[in-house]
Amino acid sequence: MAAVIDLRNVSIGYGADAPPVLVGVDLTIERGSFVAIVGPSGVGKSTLLRVVSGLHEARTGDVTIHRDPRPDSRAVGLVFQDPRLLPWRRVARNVRLGLEGLAIAAADRDRRVEQALKLVRLDGDYGRRWPYELSGGQRQRVGIARALAVDPEILLMDEPFGALDAITRHGLQDELLRIHRETGKTVLFVTHDLEEAVHLADRIIVLGGGGAGAGPARIVRDVANQPGRDAIAFRDQVEQLRSGIADNYSI
Repeated sequence: MAAVIDLRNVSIGYGADAPPVLVGVDLTIERGSFVAIVGPSGVGKSTLLRVVSGLHEARTGDVTIHRDPRPDSRAVGLVFQDPRLLPWRRVARNVRLGLEGLAIAAADRDRRVEQALKLVRLDGDYGRRWPYELSGGQRQRVGIARALAVDPEILLMDEPFGALDAITRHGLQDELLRIHRETGKTVLFVTHDLEEAVHLADRIIVLGGGGAGAGPARIVRDVANQPGRDAIAFRDQVEQLRSGIADNYSI
């Protein structure tokens, strides 16, 4: 399978005089894969996602997104923990936001919005509702639809279910797996929840280091995973990940 993301000897930091947050990141992500990034708080998971998205520039190294530029799409779609919906726009117009500025006819924009809402199971009259009329899970579905409407090569998700209750979170995890199967999009998913990573991803990148006196963080494990495994194998994988993180992090 062809690569869609290539990171080569990437280091990431904030400010010219500040020490780097992440160093020596070498990572290739294949098109259509579902990759989770895990690690303790403050280790640089979201920072790495921002570099892939182009929102933050790597201090050193090369970041390459392999795609054929198209005027009617964007390279990445972003989904955050807070769906960041504009309260003065109805749902359909929130989804339409990412399409503004792309070379798409008005009728095609409407069609793309309708398709994206249908994909996240918010079709029908949901497009005419205001954000305040939606539950937390529904608002996050709108955020996912907005990211998908631009037909991205890569879906970047930064702890998108972290603020939701357990029942809603588990339901949306299964919905995301369905969306991944139906669209074939490459997903890069940041989470601090190891069980969520094992449930969703076919590959798990573990960031470690970065604790007190330990210097900058780096990739410490790159784990192949099989979503849908039986309960015992699932628990074993979670415990192995937890042990790997503990062995590479100083509190």
